[in-house]
Amino acid sequence: MKNISDLTAEQRVQKETFAVINSEQYRLLGGIIMMGKTSVNDEIQTAKTDGFNTQYSSRFVDTLPVKELRFLILHEAMHRAKRDLFIWVALWQKNPRLANMACDFVNNLELVKSDPQKDFISMPPNGCLDWRFDGMDAGEVFRILEQEENGKPQANNSFDEHDWEAASKFPAEETKVIERQVNTALQQGVLLSKNMGGDVERLVRELLEPKIDWRAETREFSLQACSGKEISTWRKPNRRSIHRGAYLPSTYSEKVGRMAVCVDTSGSIGKTIIGLFLGTVAEIAREVEPEMVDLLYWDVRVTRHEKYGEGEYETITASTKPRGGGGTSPSCVSSYLQKHHIKPDCILILTDGLVGNDWGSNWPAPVLWCIANNRRCVAATGKTLHIEEQT
Repeated sequence: MKNISDLTAEQRVQKETFAVINSEQYRLLGGIIMMGKTSVNDEIQTAKTDGFNTQYSSRFVDTLPVKELRFLILHEAMHRAKRDLFIWVALWQKNPRLANMACDFVNNLELVKSDPQKDFISMPPNGCLDWRFDGMDAGEVFRILEQEENGKPQANNSFDEHDWEAASKFPAEETKVIERQVNTALQQGVLLSKNMGGDVERLVRELLEPKIDWRAETREFSLQACSGKEISTWRKPNRRSIHRGAYLPSTYSEKVGRMAVCVDTSGSIGKTIIGLFLGTVAEIAREVEPEMVDLLYWDVRVTRHEKYGEGEYETITASTKPRGGGGTSPSCVSSYLQKHHIKPDCILILTDGLVGNDWGSNWPAPVLWCIANNRRCVAATGKTLHIEEQT
């Protein structure tokens, strides 16, 4: 048998990859770790992922003890499991360095917590680690880092590279396939653990139910879609949100454009979910301050169309009158927008995702599907964001 010093970097990566997926604690992540292509590339400094494939520098691998190399392998797997380079692309567009650090702070902390005694893995030195970020997602960490930076760039302690540009070039359908593969791999890991008598570890349970501040992400989507008319900044926090313990952006320009908010009121939507949807609509309208909100209720047809202008957003939850109760057909919404020549800057669809294969067509603006309590559902068009009733 070869000594470690006799193995090439590629052989070491292979050896420790198999050690990780055969370990009792991390075998749950075996399917995730084996996803994509793994290769050695000495044109990079450390390691690099595009959210699916992973590359390692032989020079960096050769510097790592066994436990640190295992940590690195799991670190790259966490980027895939959390879909970091797909979910947090808006952060990368704002500040690539802070986006890298935010994702690493979250993933490193979760891995360190998974093996506090360093029995099997150990984080390489100088990585991003801060216990005050415990329980936060990358979006929350990013906003704190941006506030604290205040013109004084922090040191980048990421020990890997994130190829956001390559990830952004994945076709939309391929991105959805990757997300389905990730979910399947995690589910198989849980099943394997049960069959082999192991525990379903907290780490993997959280990956199956990732913590994402979906209200903040919905707001980010709206601002980005209307970026030609609204410039948001985290340099100066929005004073209206601070009293709620949330740091949200203030804005430079006067107005955002027109938003279409389309609420599913089909028979599968209960009163609690309707309340969640309407609260979200009102909050986003107050924060983004569009020129106009077209509030559409729909099931198999658009059952009601309400319009709200500037200064009326506080009254939405009290004055609105939801209607519906039939089947579910998002096509009725896209058809309605086309028929009535409504051309918003962005479209938010709030639904439970029980739509079969009907995701509408010829949408006149970017679409964000806010899907409640249905994490397995991924929209066939536009961007998908999962929301939870209890939040």
